[in-house]
Amino acid sequence: YGSNVGSNHTGRIPDQETSVGEGTFWGLGCVIKFPVDLTSAPYSIIAAGVQLPPQRIGLPFSLITDGPGGMNQLTPGWLLHYSPYTIARSEVKFANRRTAKRHDFYTGWKILRGGVMDMLVDARDALLFPKVKSAKIFKGEKDIGGLGANQLTEKGRQIGIRAYTDALQRYALRGLLQRLVELVNSQKGLTLVEALHHVGLDDVVSQSSGGVGASSKPVVDWPVLPWNEASHSDPEALWKHQHSILMKEIPSIIRNGNGNDTLSQLLQKCIALEKDHAVRVYKSKSRDDVRGAATVPGYKDVHVAAEKDSVVLAAKEEAAMVQKEVILVEEALGGTAVRSRL
Repeated sequence: YGSNVGSNHTGRIPDQETSVGEGTFWGLGCVIKFPVDLTSAPYSIIAAGVQLPPQRIGLPFSLITDGPGGMNQLTPGWLLHYSPYTIARSEVKFANRRTAKRHDFYTGWKILRGGVMDMLVDARDALLFPKVKSAKIFKGEKDIGGLGANQLTEKGRQIGIRAYTDALQRYALRGLLQRLVELVNSQKGLTLVEALHHVGLDDVVSQSSGGVGASSKPVVDWPVLPWNEASHSDPEALWKHQHSILMKEIPSIIRNGNGNDTLSQLLQKCIALEKDHAVRVYKSKSRDDVRGAATVPGYKDVHVAAEKDSVVLAAKEEAAMVQKEVILVEEALGGTAVRSRL
């Protein structure tokens, strides 16, 4: 696509390489100087014309652009925050292309899956606990682990924290909701206590004093291939991982919980995140519509508008489905706390 992905030569021996992260997008005319490792920064975008010096980056879904002072600027979680349409469309595209017969076992994986969530945990911890106490501009690994040879503004750091947190909580809460829906569809007359026990939230109040902590130094290693992750084909392994993420996230979701409204708060958060995701998917597509219509004559006549786009409509339908499933769970458990606020 017009990018210059480096030389494997230092002028001494050909012993350098690049490790391309899953879903990496090389912009037009970008220059990648070896060695580079983006395997811990999947679905990142290297903007057009950027010269990327040798480095290892550990902040997924990032946007890397030219920055002031000759140092590239990185915005962590940019794709999650500003362009979730890209991710949603890619998942649909991957699923539709899944036609292999003999290789079905390792195709059709989710982008926001267990292994990627683990990367988001590490990346968010690095942003939450920078190596310098305060700064308007963070520069390189000496300031924030995983930043590589780039700079990051305080605004960008906050964007990354929110983007990673929303993705982690949405992943965990959707797992919780699915577990509860399966439960209420298979058993009648359940109590709240029984439901909490089934999803491993019996002691959620006593455990909710924890939270995230500073991560250890990242290990330079290959990520697990998607089809080798335990959760790829094992629903129980997937739920176990979602539950582990949920337990870490509960302290930042539950506010003054007394045990009786814990589940309602979690399900309400699930609804809010799904609605927010649908809105962001729409906005990220509509920006292209506005720009295109203002630039190209007849653009609207030959392009599908955001409000009619299949990916946008699917995200909107997904948010509506989540809301219906929450109502189903609340009604089955005899509760009205969430339903009254919809």
